[in-house]
Amino acid sequence: MALFNKRDRVLGIDISASSVKLVELSHGGQRFKVEALAIEPLPEGIIEDRNPSDLDALADAIKRALKMSGSHLRKVAVAVPTSSVITRIIPMPAEFGEDEIAANIQIDASQYIPFPLEEIYLDFQVQGASKASTGSQDVMLVASRQENVDLRRDVLKDAGLKATVVDVEAYALENTFQLLAQELFKDKGDKQSPNGKVSLTKQQDENLTALFDIGAKVTTLYVLRGDRVIFTREQMFGGEQLTTMIAETYELPKERAEQAKRSGELPEDYPATVLAPFMEFAAEQISQALQFYFSSDHYHSSRNSIDSVILLGGGALVTGLDKAVTNRLDIPTILGNPFASMGSAPRVNRRTLLRDAPLFAVACGLALRSFD
Repeated sequence: MALFNKRDRVLGIDISASSVKLVELSHGGQRFKVEALAIEPLPEGIIEDRNPSDLDALADAIKRALKMSGSHLRKVAVAVPTSSVITRIIPMPAEFGEDEIAANIQIDASQYIPFPLEEIYLDFQVQGASKASTGSQDVMLVASRQENVDLRRDVLKDAGLKATVVDVEAYALENTFQLLAQELFKDKGDKQSPNGKVSLTKQQDENLTALFDIGAKVTTLYVLRGDRVIFTREQMFGGEQLTTMIAETYELPKERAEQAKRSGELPEDYPATVLAPFMEFAAEQISQALQFYFSSDHYHSSRNSIDSVILLGGGALVTGLDKAVTNRLDIPTILGNPFASMGSAPRVNRRTLLRDAPLFAVACGLALRSFD
């Protein structure tokens, strides 16, 4: 689902607090192929409160990423943060078609959206027959402040690109999960659909997966039932904590500590002195995030346990974190690699593709909008 969607082959561009990630995909037979890939770091201050604040600097970074990737596509799918979006399920008469829903959604939206309607963008998606009301269908309303969308469209325009799809990070990750499920349910009866994604069995469609997107400063928990997000929560924790610990332990400037973290050029005592305490702290933060889910109505309405955990984002790349989380939660935990079953074009840097795959989950989900 997207706030705006004009179907065409598009670049997936994920604008996060610390970097710009870009992915171009193609599709042949039952296999996707990575045609272009790039990541461009962002200095602090370009993104503030999850929105672009320095449009010129961000546009320049996007241009650099585009040049590095070698992609010639100029139509883009971009996402707004999940936390900036309001979603509500609204019952409507089952006989209503899309035109009638669109006509009524504006009226109903005023009951659920705490902002003037002229300041927001609306979209909707029919969810199917309502379980709560006979003769009704459930319609998901999605709303975002116009500035969240317009800032991203403007910066892409400044970079010479056009946003033809404005999505939501949660829905982009739902798309990517269709690829990640291949690793979760390998050899368990999964089947690929003609678009290259996994078709879940009836049993797998009830499985609960906790997906943690560990960014620089914010970690977002997504709980999925089958391949649909049913719960989200942000937690102020991320890979930047490890950088801070390195800087404080070894009395380094923050920039140098970040470089050392990325290169691995650290003192011999680093694994015991810094890395082990960080992993323990990270596993505890992930456990706490899950406790919020277990105390929610979503959990109490199903009582299902979490079947597996997937780690994504830059923070997921910390060596051994998946094992630390497995030990802490006693739940199988894997690094999410959306490219695991894909081929790649010769121009794609295979080292970046293999090493940094968990960073590209949102960008990959956006690029998959080309094939909806």
